[in-house]
Amino acid sequence: MDTPLFLKVKCGDAVLYEKDQIGKVLTFVGGSRDPYAPSLFQIANVDSGEIRWIHGEEVTDIVSEYRTTIKKPSSLYWQIQQQQQQQ
Repeated sequence: MDTPLFLKVKCGDAVLYEKDQIGKVLTFVGGSRDPYAPSLFQIANVDSGEIRWIHGEEVTDIVSEYRTTIKKPSSLYWQIQQQQQQQ
């Protein structure tokens, strides 16, 4: 049995809901049986900026996932840092 899509959604993800709306997940509310399983999502529509609540089953796809890893600074960043320290 496949896991429902809305159980994979995390805060910060961009999701597709309704027919063609994309929203960024701000927070979620857990259900009464399992408080860690999201059932309601607070989202911000990326086009209009509208903030609203949607039911978990309205999520039809995860457009992009929020990245929690921090990338290593580029070599250009280190060069700038060294130049500033020399001054």
